[in-house]
This record gives sequence, structure tokens and C-alpha cells, in this order.
Amino acid sequence: MKLNIKLSHSIAACLFGFSSLIYSQSEDQITNFTKAAKFDDISEIKSLIKAGVSPNTLDPKGNPMLFLAVKENSSKVIDYLTNLPGIDINLPNKSGETPLMIASIEGNLPVVKYLVLTKKADVNNSGWTPLQYACTRGHLEVAEFLVANGAKVNALSPNNSTALMMSVMSGNEYLVKYLLDNGADLKMRNQQGLTAIDFADIYTKPWIGDGLRSRWAKLYKSPYPEAPSRGPTN
Repeated sequence: MKLNIKLSHSIAACLFGFSSLIYSQSEDQITNFTKAAKFDDISEIKSLIKAGVSPNTLDPKGNPMLFLAVKENSSKVIDYLTNLPGIDINLPNKSGETPLMIASIEGNLPVVKYLVLTKKADVNNSGWTPLQYACTRGHLEVAEFLVANGAKVNALSPNNSTALMMSVMSGNEYLVKYLLDNGADLKMRNQQGLTAIDFADIYTKPWIGDGLRSRWAKLYKSPYPEAPSRGPTN
């Protein structure tokens, strides 16, 4: 991966006329970049970029600087980094999380809108998706925006969980209803064989479980096939 990143930086340098063909950064520069991204220190960021540090630099934990800026809502750094030539808007951290994903799980709708509408961030990246992240914490407005801009409602996570399952876990019945009204499949199961209704039982959301069972009966003309009691899912 490091080899590919350096190669892409070299290409970007040729295209945009950077003074150095390959970015290089010291440990001190990475430390300073990390602090500046977290604390919205735009002067330090500009100084580091001018010194030849890549905007796609990763911190010691494998997080891109844009990811850190979004996580801490460092608005000036976000604006500056996202307008630099060569910046990778969709660059994930070592866990596969993109800046849009972290903005979504934090419920930061202005940043979500900016990344999607202005910077064309990927709303359907592989692995966990921004929509699933938004639904994990019950962020209805973020979910509505993502779906309106092409997010796949029934996309599967690496363990086959869906946005609907995450919304049930969050306890936001309005979000659950929104997803169902926009095509969420109530029959889908994750790798453990659990449906959204099972999630309602496991995470003790009886008001959602009752509503989902009622919807199941209306959709499929039969009661939900109850499974033996289960412990919490991972």
C-alpha cells in the first residue's frame, strides 16, 4: 500500500507541478500534522504542505489527516485539505473508514453534504458504508440525505449487516420507518442468521420489534417465524 501511495503522489506531482516528485515527511512532521488536523491549526497545515508533506499523510494509527479533521470537525483544515491537488477524498484508515463515514456516524450533516455534493465522495464504498454508519447512531437526516444521493439501502457490511439492522439497534423508530419506506428488505439476514426483528429483540427495542412484526405480517401474510431466544450479537 505504501508503494502505491508514493506512486500516486509522484503522478500527482507531475500533473499539478509540485516542487517535489515524491512526498516525504519526517516523524516530527507527521506528529505536527496530526495535532494541527485535530485542533484546526490551518497555519501549521499550510506550512507543512508548503514543506512538501503529502495531504494524504497517515498518522501513526493509520488515519488520514482529512479523516482526523472531519472527526474533530476542524472546519478550516477540512476546507483547505479538500481543495488541495492530489487529495484523496475517499482515502480510508486502516479499518476501512473514510472521511464521509466518520462524518456520517458523527451526524455532521453539513460536512456530509459538503463531501458528497461538492467533493463527490463515494456514498457506496465497499465494506461498511456511510449509510450504515449514520444508522448505527440513529442519524435520520444524514440517512435521508445519503439515500437521496444514491446510497444503497440494502448494501451489506462485511458481516452482512444492513442499514435497517443498524437503525433498529439505534432505537430510532422514525429512521427504521424511513428505511422500510425506501426499500429496506425486512427479510435480510446477517452472517449469524439475524434479521432486523431479531436485532430489536436482542437490543431490547420492543416498541420497534412489535412494529416490525406487524409490518412483516402485512407484507408476507404470515406471522414472523420466531427463533429460539438469542444472546447479544457481536
